[in-house]
Amino acid sequence: MIKAAAATTAMLCKQAFNLVHRSTVSDIIGERLTLPAVEALRNSSACSMVDIQAVLGHVKSCDNHFGYAEISKVSPLVFGWNGNAIESFIRQLDKAKLPATQQMPSSQFATPMITAIDYVNENVNGHPSLIHGGMTTIIANSTTSLLAAINAPRDAQVVLQMLNMDYRKPIRTGSFIKIHAWLYQKQESKYKAALQIYSLNDAILVEATSELVVSQ
Repeated sequence: MIKAAAATTAMLCKQAFNLVHRSTVSDIIGERLTLPAVEALRNSSACSMVDIQAVLGHVKSCDNHFGYAEISKVSPLVFGWNGNAIESFIRQLDKAKLPATQQMPSSQFATPMITAIDYVNENVNGHPSLIHGGMTTIIANSTTSLLAAINAPRDAQVVLQMLNMDYRKPIRTGSFIKIHAWLYQKQESKYKAALQIYSLNDAILVEATSELVVSQ
């Protein structure tokens, strides 16, 4: 009797968890679509949505943890910018003055640049209501690796070699973030990327640079 009751309770708890989980995912997707930042990207003629799975499908391997590391219950929305939009983001980079890119001339920046809108799950607290720093590195790793994969030849392998993080402000869990990433060097198998994570109020939270090896 006790075992049967325990099994029934466990089953009901599992069903309740799954129901809440599905509802939460639906809520996240629904709320994300109404964000002004997302509406602006979707309505812009200067960018288009990137199919993450299609990109990852043309490379052999790539460090990409979107949807797998419990950072987000859903994969982020990713948009690739057309070449005519890159100059405005170079100016934004110049204003931010990333240490690793201060001396890089604008001619070395390459398109496409991507912008992602991601949701930071409540379950990745490093401190109360704040994301763990290690999870932030996963976001940076995944985003710059995805950017390299977009620019990589078919059947390439994308491997992160080095990642430099500059934590400006804490990232709160249960919130949406905006991520800008771009390549600033692409020489044979060596790619260099830069990344900025913003709040939806356009406050810079994190800056990062990475070096990646792209091989076949």
